[in-house]
Amino acid sequence: MGPRLAKVLKMINIEHLPGCGTLHYRDVKTKELTPKQVLSVPCTTCGAAVGEVCELHTGAPRTEPHRDRKLSAAEAVEEAGKR
Repeated sequence: MGPRLAKVLKMINIEHLPGCGTLHYRDVKTKELTPKQVLSVPCTTCGAAVGEVCELHTGAPRTEPHRDRKLSAAEAVEEAGKR
């Protein structure tokens, strides 16, 4: 491996490692949510309203909510806990 490639790899590690911890933390938080908490926020991916389940592009209900909805719900629960 040449010195230039080593610098690129070092830069990639420096820029990406801090974000990995945050993603893991959010992933753990979303797994701790109840279905009621997830349904307490609208889904920005499929447009499901509060209280409605997420839909597939065919219109059929999804077995799990979209990832962005889970993340939004985790943030909402966290914000509510701070009040």
